[in-house]
Amino acid sequence: MFSGKSIRSAAVALVLGLGIVVSVPTASAQSATAQASPDLSAFIGRWKMSAEKTRMGRMGPTGQNIVRSPTFTWVFTPDGQGLRMDVYTEYPQPAPTRTMTLIPDGKVRSCDPKNQTACLTRGGNPAEQTYVYHYIDAHMIARVFYIKDEVYEYSHYTVSRDGKTFTSVSWGPDTPEYHNIQVFDRQP
Repeated sequence: MFSGKSIRSAAVALVLGLGIVVSVPTASAQSATAQASPDLSAFIGRWKMSAEKTRMGRMGPTGQNIVRSPTFTWVFTPDGQGLRMDVYTEYPQPAPTRTMTLIPDGKVRSCDPKNQTACLTRGGNPAEQTYVYHYIDAHMIARVFYIKDEVYEYSHYTVSRDGKTFTSVSWGPDTPEYHNIQVFDRQP
């Protein structure tokens, strides 16, 4: 008989294992070149959430799942070795709700201590939050988010091959069966 915890552990291992299997050939084929200057052009632009396609279920069927505004928007702009990601709870508004640097080089980074804004949607202390991005290919990036050096959330960002749709899927290590699936449409 399997316990709920062993099933969750097996599911996490499966999800992570599949991600590694899928990413290893891509990463080895692109080797150091991808790490030095990954192609992030597919992500650049303004992306508005599609309320009809988005499913926020990361906290489970009885949890307090986030309800997004119909104008919830992400904007990716080139920034040095990566991208600047501005998140707008409502769009337009004078300034982003939060901003993160997205450099998919496998290095753990801290939230920006200067702006004192938590990287995490649910807030919290930015001094306790770190994250790392991994380049999978020109249409996929993986992220691991930590709170107090413990994994809080796994995510992957993908852009469709036609460049019209951006999808963010997030889940926690203890409940990989629950996901936030946010679907965005490219804006002019």
